[in-house]
Amino acid sequence: MGLMLSFFLTIIGFSVCHAEVDIETTRPLEIPVDNVTPKITSEDVAKVIPTDPTVRNSSTSTMMTRIADRTINYWYNSTAVKDSAFGHFAQQTQEKLKADVVVPAHSSEGTSHKFSFKIEAFQALAKMEYTGWMNAAINYDAKTSLTDFQIKEKLFSNKELLLSHKASKDQDLSMIALAWPW
Repeated sequence: MGLMLSFFLTIIGFSVCHAEVDIETTRPLEIPVDNVTPKITSEDVAKVIPTDPTVRNSSTSTMMTRIADRTINYWYNSTAVKDSAFGHFAQQTQEKLKADVVVPAHSSEGTSHKFSFKIEAFQALAKMEYTGWMNAAINYDAKTSLTDFQIKEKLFSNKELLLSHKASKDQDLSMIALAWPW
C-alpha cells in the first residue's frame, strides 16, 4: 500500500522524502520578534469606536461618521503626523485661528475681562470663553450642530454653581449643578 501511494504521488508530481530527525540534536524553532508591525490594542479600538450611551439609538450613517471622525482625530493626534510637515501646517493654522482680547481693570479693585476666541477648523469647532465677573463659555460643534453654553460662578472656596444649556437639532437641555473637587 505504501509503495502504491508513493508511486501515485510520484506520477502527479510529488515525491516522497524519507528523512530522519534526531530530536536530541535538533534546535528549537525560534520565531523572530516583530518590532515593526504596529500592534492594535483594545485601548486603540476604544479610541476609535464610540461606546458612549448616545450611540445605542444612532443610525448607521451617524455611527459611521463618528467612527470616521474619531479615526481621523486619532491619526491626526499621533506623533508621526504631528511631527510631519502636514502636522506642523495644521498646528500653525490652528494657532492663527485663536485670539484673546483682554480689557484690563481701571483700578486695583476692578475686574479685568478676558475674551478668548478659538476656531478649530479641522474639528469643526468654534469656542468662545469669557472670564471676568463670571466664567462663561460657548461652544459650537458644526459636525453635530450642537451648541453648548455654560456659566460657572464660584460660590465658596471649593464649590461652583454651574448653569448649562445644550441645544441641538433634536433636543434642548438646560441644567443647574453644584460642582466641587473630590
